[in-house]
Amino acid sequence: MSDKKDIFRFKQFAVAQEQTAMKVGTDGVLLGAWADIKTAENILDIATGTGLIALMCAQRQPLANIDAIEIEPTAARQATENFKNSSWSERLHLIQIDFNLFVTKKKYDVIISNPPYFDEKTLNPDKQRNLARHNQQLPLSTLISRAKKILKPDGNIQLILPADKLNDLKQICHREQLNLNKICYVRGHATAKVKRILVKISGIATPLKENHLIIEHARHHYTEDYIRLTRDFYLKM
Repeated sequence: MSDKKDIFRFKQFAVAQEQTAMKVGTDGVLLGAWADIKTAENILDIATGTGLIALMCAQRQPLANIDAIEIEPTAARQATENFKNSSWSERLHLIQIDFNLFVTKKKYDVIISNPPYFDEKTLNPDKQRNLARHNQQLPLSTLISRAKKILKPDGNIQLILPADKLNDLKQICHREQLNLNKICYVRGHATAKVKRILVKISGIATPLKENHLIIEHARHHYTEDYIRLTRDFYLKM
């Protein structure tokens, strides 16, 4: 039974998180709300953690079956619990495995991930937290290379990354013969630097669509764009 004090409640589902190193955060909500999944039938969520993004995809796309991969056993159990307690348990499937070892004949319309992105310079003594946050186990280049192999020809990969990873991403896309189709630059407030990027990449060349998102005017005073993006999820939006 989950500790009621450590459950994050959304409008249509709840996320128990007392067993996971990485809690519900803005990054996951941003990607889950922003991702283009309107025609997706098969979605793969890599490094699902609590299962947040997979749950958001299940809410947004009622026709989709969603596989969610998580390497860390405790987080995998937590995500399984969250899936079972949702209204979409039949469409959500947790696979506890290292993505480096994941083998499937299935091809996905969308592969989505809020991947670990801290490098070895910021290692934490907590091994569970390291698996959740650090890219040693799953570097961005490996994630994209392996994801490409199980993507449908017209499928796409959608990620949220630190803004300083953009050049790395462009180099990886060039090497993998993938195209950057869409990018959203995310700022905490109007005068802040771009902190995160939301990206969509695929094997199909299209004109790059770029836009910007500012989260707050002031502390807890959210912009209309952010409210519009997340209002189907947050209780108080």
